[in-house]
Amino acid sequence: MDKRLLAVLALVMALASGCDWIRAKLDMPTSEDIAKKKELIALKEAAVKASVPSDTLKADSLQMTDTTAVTSIAEANPEPSASGLALTPRSSLDKTYYIIVGAFKTDELVSLSLKENEGILDTPFAFAGNGLKYVAIGGYNTLEEARTALYEAHKKAPEAWVWKKNN
Repeated sequence: MDKRLLAVLALVMALASGCDWIRAKLDMPTSEDIAKKKELIALKEAAVKASVPSDTLKADSLQMTDTTAVTSIAEANPEPSASGLALTPRSSLDKTYYIIVGAFKTDELVSLSLKENEGILDTPFAFAGNGLKYVAIGGYNTLEEARTALYEAHKKAPEAWVWKKNN
């Protein structure tokens, strides 16, 4: 009886200790995935701190705008940035709904997000809008298709959301 109890306790400890093999079999993030995510978060935080002085952002100066209504010449014909990042022209987006995994100001963060989100759904791509660069991982014709894809995307990219293109 002691051997059975010891075996059960060993199994419970292995499950509770976060064994990467078990986590991988259960489609949970492994310690390597978590380390990559922490590194990306640290890079994002550093970029935000570098681009926005802490004393310049005040709540009473914020203004909400419709992100789909603003267009510009730069969005219609984007040029490669100084870092060589190629953006998909917004006018060439041929679907109505897109799964977005991030919106960034810097090319470095866009490049990191493109690499991080490879293999989730479709090949990730970036497009510009409202002064930001959006990273998308799929385009769909109907909201139902987009919701189904979003459910799958949330397994590896919980921050993903659906964006509707206004024609």
